[in-house]
Amino acid sequence: MGKVLKKADSGTVRRAAAWLLIGTALSGFGATSAMAQTATDTAAAAGQTNISASRTSDAVPGLGTMDATSQGADIVVTGLRAGLERSLVDKRRAVNVEDVISAEDIGKFPDNNLAESLQRVPGITIDRSVTGEGQTINLRGMGPGFTRSEINGGTALNGFDFSVLAPELFSKIIVEKSPTAKTVEGGIAGTIKEETPKPFDIPGTRFTATAGLTLGQAGEKDPRIFALFSKNWGGKFGIAIAGAYSRTDFRSNEIDFGPWGAFRNVASADVVASAPEDLLNAATPRTSAFYSYRQKRDNYGLTASVQAQPSDALQLTADFIYARKTGVEMDDRPDAPIEGTTFYPDGSNSAGNQAPSSYTITDGAVTSATFDNIQNRVGYSYQPQKDTVYQASLRANWQPTDHLTVTPGFSYAHQKTLAELDLYSFAINGADITYTVDGDVPHFSSSATDFMSNPEDFKYNVFIFDRAINTIDEYVGRLDFTRAFDVPGLDSVQWGMRYTNRTSTQSSQNVGLYQGAALLGTNPPDLSSVSTTLPFYVGGADAPSRILSVDPNKVASVYYPGLDPFNSDQFYDDPTYDALQSFKVLEQTYAGYVQANFDVGNLKLNAGVRIVSTSTHSTGTQLLGTEASPVDTRGNYTNFLPALNARYELTPNLLIRATYSRAMTRPTLSQLSPSVVINSGPRTGTRGNPDLKPYLADQQDLGFEWYFHRGSLLTVTAFAKEIGSLISETVVDEEATFPDQVTGQPTTGVIAFTQPTNGDSATVKGIEAGVQTPFYFLPGALSNFGGILNYTYASSKSTTRSADGTTRTTPLPGLSKNSANAVLYYDNGGFDARLAYAWRSTYLRADAVGAQFGAERYIRSYGQLDFSMHLNVLKNFELGLNVNNLLDTQRKEYILVDSGSEMPASLLEQERRFVITGRLVF
Repeated sequence: MGKVLKKADSGTVRRAAAWLLIGTALSGFGATSAMAQTATDTAAAAGQTNISASRTSDAVPGLGTMDATSQGADIVVTGLRAGLERSLVDKRRAVNVEDVISAEDIGKFPDNNLAESLQRVPGITIDRSVTGEGQTINLRGMGPGFTRSEINGGTALNGFDFSVLAPELFSKIIVEKSPTAKTVEGGIAGTIKEETPKPFDIPGTRFTATAGLTLGQAGEKDPRIFALFSKNWGGKFGIAIAGAYSRTDFRSNEIDFGPWGAFRNVASADVVASAPEDLLNAATPRTSAFYSYRQKRDNYGLTASVQAQPSDALQLTADFIYARKTGVEMDDRPDAPIEGTTFYPDGSNSAGNQAPSSYTITDGAVTSATFDNIQNRVGYSYQPQKDTVYQASLRANWQPTDHLTVTPGFSYAHQKTLAELDLYSFAINGADITYTVDGDVPHFSSSATDFMSNPEDFKYNVFIFDRAINTIDEYVGRLDFTRAFDVPGLDSVQWGMRYTNRTSTQSSQNVGLYQGAALLGTNPPDLSSVSTTLPFYVGGADAPSRILSVDPNKVASVYYPGLDPFNSDQFYDDPTYDALQSFKVLEQTYAGYVQANFDVGNLKLNAGVRIVSTSTHSTGTQLLGTEASPVDTRGNYTNFLPALNARYELTPNLLIRATYSRAMTRPTLSQLSPSVVINSGPRTGTRGNPDLKPYLADQQDLGFEWYFHRGSLLTVTAFAKEIGSLISETVVDEEATFPDQVTGQPTTGVIAFTQPTNGDSATVKGIEAGVQTPFYFLPGALSNFGGILNYTYASSKSTTRSADGTTRTTPLPGLSKNSANAVLYYDNGGFDARLAYAWRSTYLRADAVGAQFGAERYIRSYGQLDFSMHLNVLKNFELGLNVNNLLDTQRKEYILVDSGSEMPASLLEQERRFVITGRLVF
């Protein structure tokens, strides 16, 4: 079966699904109850997530009734194994294709990060930050932008950065891989639905608190605190309040080569005219750099839920969530930029590099070379950040008659992000740079510095300051109806409407303190006046033990005492450039749907269509050649999105699922803006496109699930997606006017702009397979062990058209063709432990095209092993230990140059981290 499914193309999957549905429909309509589907939908609408309490009537064939401790009419289920069982119960009941992660208990999510919990789901891989933290997800080979995320039924404005909110604040996550007509549009890959704890799901009075400490290899000790109080007055009124705080101090080190590109693109005119052709066409790294990353932040989170049931026919749920992330990211970068201008001892320069004094060419790339008179720099970026999100929603579940349920809802969400970049750069002009390539490890050295002991030789280069304030406001109103029928075969009909109004506004300012500024005087202080060093280590690399850095606490007092760069006329400010980065985008949507739910013997089926009308309005300033001009662009489009999902029980424990749907993902509001950003050093830039239209995809699933024992599942699912109107990143070379990196004065030159455009098409095909089970077949204490093993194969082909009209085919960014998870756990009620290994094969970086001048930058196969354990020391007290990156795995990247050779781009050393927790429950 696996071989057949693996080879199945999208047509095969679609035909198989169609024959399944036709065959079962023709087998005849049988009598059915209208309660199951209606109960599921109305419970979801009212916010009932059933994550800490489950009634005995919820037993599912093949799963049995979960072990529990009786408390009145409800049973409370806790523990690692019970959390897995609850997830299977929810997955089994669904008609469409979905996976569920349930909290093991209130305030006890399986991982310290939501993204790292989601990576255990078949078909999900995660992207990590440079400090190794799980940050965004890729679902079925599609990047973060293709997945819609919602919290308590409202859009998650924090997007897909799962590091913002503490996992303890959530009780359940549903990964919906196939939409229904009722599903809110926006996620071609799928929809991530997150729910916070609800008081009606928690019997009586409950209090739980967790305190922990995260320990890093550099000696950091970061606190984590969580507390929840819930009170349920007999299902008539309830309140649940939870709060979380954590401090993060993550560090990592990297050696970076790149981007690689043909030497002719950085060579001077006389070299292009005289150098041998093989050198001019050979790829060379445009820069060589050491990086030291540090991320310090404080995360605050608060959730509150109030539920009331004034009568048996009416239930009200109000939810509020608040999250704030404040902190700073610091990147220290001593580097040797081979690209651009060559510096000479007399201070003059020429437009482009001279030929290397010695070099070796292997497979179309310069794998070793010495370049004379190259600039050395120490660049330090200090990036303060503040991200605030709050969201309020009100949902109702009203049943005016036995057959009609009305579920209105309203939500408001607000996000404000302040991002700042303070760049301090110092340089030595006229050094000899030697680099070599040794497999995946890049090496380089300079004749002018060892990068750790001569700060006095690094002279003032430039200070640049950027500040952007972005706000997003979203209003959502919806009204849904469910009409149950006592008609053989027809369970219910659902219909509804939804309106959203979302606005994104950004204001930006860019100022600089350039060479020659009056504030600096005739002889500005060198690096030694503000220098420090940082510890540096990358395993397997030839690198200094410490690297030169800038102490940001000294910079202001030495160079601009008492002045605010953004409010001082001593700093160069270009109002036109500020306007280019500022914008306002309004998006309004009107949606309506109708969906019929059928129950025909062993077949459950839903079919319907969603109609969505979208209008956009973008204003700002656009760069047309070298002239900036106001832009005011409007757009609108309407999409019809049919969906059909079927679940057929071959036996009580063996079922088959088949789906077909058309889905859409809109461009982000920032993609729709006319904003322009220019990086004057490498002469690259990014800009938006107000004329973008959405991605559209036809998608199918065909899957088998065997629930062979309580808490056990064997599953295989084939899927296919055909994506049209693909939005791809295109690089366009255009002449533009921008502030010079050194002097700050307006200069004109060719910029390689990366911009989103509606391109051709892409396909994604794959198969998910997995098994999870407790080891019930082993004797005695060994039966307390269990395991989870899943594997995903996903193949993609993306055809994009360049500005010159040529096309090229690449895999979709972020897609790993192969990914797998293996989990071994032990749970005897008082003690549980888990080893979890997540692995993914090589994939193309999502930012590869624009950042790498058209070169394709890949991250090599990567696997990470994590460990966790919990021990009940007392009746109400538990100790826990988590170890992230147990094997201290490095991340490696390479660039695929024109000849097809793989050249090293990055070697990143990440921290192993320990989290110790104590948890109190009453």
